[in-house]
Amino acid sequence: MQFLVAVILPLTTLAQQYGTCTARNGRGGECINTKTCANSGGTSDPANLCPGDNSIQCCTYGTCKNSKGVTGICQPTSTCKGSSDPANLCPGGNHIQCCTVGSTPTGPGTSKPINTMLTGLADILRGAGLKVVEVAGWKTRGHGVMASVKGIIVHHTAGSSTGDYPSLATVRDGTSGLAGPIAQLGLGRSGTWFVIAAGRSYHAGNTLDDSIYGNNNAIGIEAEGVGLPATDSGHAHWPEVQYQSYVKGVKALQKAYGVPTARVLGHKEAAVPKGRKIDPNFSMAEFRAKLG
Repeated sequence: MQFLVAVILPLTTLAQQYGTCTARNGRGGECINTKTCANSGGTSDPANLCPGDNSIQCCTYGTCKNSKGVTGICQPTSTCKGSSDPANLCPGGNHIQCCTVGSTPTGPGTSKPINTMLTGLADILRGAGLKVVEVAGWKTRGHGVMASVKGIIVHHTAGSSTGDYPSLATVRDGTSGLAGPIAQLGLGRSGTWFVIAAGRSYHAGNTLDDSIYGNNNAIGIEAEGVGLPATDSGHAHWPEVQYQSYVKGVKALQKAYGVPTARVLGHKEAAVPKGRKIDPNFSMAEFRAKLG
């Protein structure tokens, strides 16, 4: 019997012996065997993020709601930089708990969320008097939580020439080469806002400063437009109702998250190398002037 105990004890600690990790989805996880991860309801990241052989990978878990109903991430307590809820809310061992960090705005009012889902987006835009469509599942959609909101990047979809927001499925679900969501917000030609994701979205690519404009730290807005001709003057190729809604919506987001106008950039300005992107095809100088 003593021999049996000597064998079992190392197995019970095997799940944690390789330490914690941060997966490519931005979530804190633990380095454990892929089978153990799957059996615990987790997802293994095959990138070389952990010590050990290829069977040891970074295991992360999904989103959760703590006992107060606040959305968080199931992760090891040792990686949580906020509050871990000890209630049985997550898969995995007892050290995997629902971690909530920072604040989640419910409407206009300066807030600087840290490591959280932006579940206040719809209320912020409605509070500005804008028409909003909440796309099913948006509050838990994203490639992990946002690290912060320090910048806002405006885009155009380069989509179809007809319809209010024909690019919705692409922005929500992605393409064959880029997993969705690829922006938190969409803007239709009618001026209607589509709230697509509360988490990190793959809209920015390489930027001039990823700590401000990278996917982890900037909200992305994909406004419907064919994107031609490529121009940086005026906004003649945009419906006036859509353009004015763009300005009004961005102003509301700035107020809610404390983003200065200098950190509202077009993708063509934020992307590196320079010239990699042409969107949006209107004057960003004029746009920022309207933001005040």
